Amino acid sequence: MKCADMKDSPEQIFTKTIQVQATFDLIDVLSPYVTFEKKPPHQRLYYTVDGVKMCYIIRSGVIKVRRDTDEFVMATLPTPNIAGVTDMIPDTSGVYLELQDEAEVATITTAQAQQLIAETNSWELLAKHVTKVTTNLFNNNIIMTAPTTYEVVKFHLVMLMSESVSVRESTSAAKYILERTRLSRSTVMKMLAQLKQGGYIQLDDGILIALNDLPARY
Repeated sequence: MKCADMKDSPEQIFTKTIQVQATFDLIDVLSPYVTFEKKPPHQRLYYTVDGVKMCYIIRSGVIKVRRDTDEFVMATLPTPNIAGVTDMIPDTSGVYLELQDEAEVATITTAQAQQLIAETNSWELLAKHVTKVTTNLFNNNIIMTAPTTYEVVKFHLVMLMSESVSVRESTSAAKYILERTRLSRSTVMKMLAQLKQGGYIQLDDGILIALNDLPARY
């Protein structure tokens, strides 16, 4: 598992999406048994389809994890990755994956994925992959339950800065924060304007260009 550098701030530690070699190795093990297809942007991939649990092996693409009841963005899924290989997400959750650009995805059922894991004796890789997923969920919960509005905004600015160039250049800082929080638009816009005025962030037409030592308190 990749560990945060000692020089990282608490915000950088918690906002880092952890990837582990086990996930990549598990994809390599399963790939010969599945068929990858190019899927277009904006397509939705649900964890449960007609009562059947689904597993998605994703080799490339930019993926958002959303909730269909309110379109809330729960996370950005780094790729390569595997989603739905366990029964962790309830059928009633309404959680789905939204493809932000073209993605290369293999689709099988969760039962088929687990059967392949059994046949290839890949349980140790699966255990390490699930540990990674659990750690990322824990870190995301810390971000969402930050004690102040400013800390929520600060966490998300750090998260945005760590996203891929394609995500940063196509998503305004305000939109990124509003999609992932319950904060009001006026509050977010006010904070961003004041942080920009203070020289703590650099925005170009709303796009985050740089972070310059965000203050500890607002």
